[in-house]
Amino acid sequence: MLKVDGITVRYPGAAKDAPAVEEASFFLQAGGSLGIAGESGCGKSTIAKAILGILPPESALSGSIRYGGAEIANAPERRLRALRGAEISMVFQDPSAALNPVRKIRRQFYDILGQSGKNADDTIEQALLEMRLPDPRRVMEQYPPQLSGGMKQRVVIAAAMLKGPRLLIADEPTSAIDAAVRAQIIDEFIRLRQARGIALLYISHDLAELRRVCDDLLVMKNGRVIESGNCADILSHPAQSYTKTLLEASEG
Repeated sequence: MLKVDGITVRYPGAAKDAPAVEEASFFLQAGGSLGIAGESGCGKSTIAKAILGILPPESALSGSIRYGGAEIANAPERRLRALRGAEISMVFQDPSAALNPVRKIRRQFYDILGQSGKNADDTIEQALLEMRLPDPRRVMEQYPPQLSGGMKQRVVIAAAMLKGPRLLIADEPTSAIDAAVRAQIIDEFIRLRQARGIALLYISHDLAELRRVCDDLLVMKNGRVIESGNCADILSHPAQSYTKTLLEASEG
């Protein structure tokens, strides 16, 4: 479904010898799950933005990103807009930043669907029910600040799944919510993958979290992939000292 081959990303103003991502390669099968691990600033989110085509305009992307066999690296914005939401969707780190605080949930879902009215309301209700939000009609009438962090993240996931994408990218989806509900949100991603058969690209610095969610794993350091393979194998027998350090931090 997704094949990333030798991509390098440079941000404006950054030193030429210090790209944000350097020669990263991996693939993700339909229905598969791949984790990307590493500390903040290692290039995890940059890879996600490169796939979606939402890097800063001044950035430079080289290499290949193929989705469904078609090249999408540096594709025209019109082509990328057609993919976002319908084929590839993303759950961002902070649900409060992902939602407009001054617009009701219903209106924000209307924007995604491109329509309003009863049929749209029924679709939204089903999406919120799938994310186990109680009283979805009430949620639709609320503003994001009226919802808890966990409820907001469930709304964001429902919005990401609204148009039935085949690939879901989750970028540190539990780091901005209360620890008490993190396990519940992780369970939702596992359930969605099983129920919908979607492919999941899951980004986190927490290897214990990735162990629960992912079949395969990439470990990144300073913009480069330093270890990759089966998630359980890597976490049981890490080859790199950096991976061992991440694992110790996760388990400690």
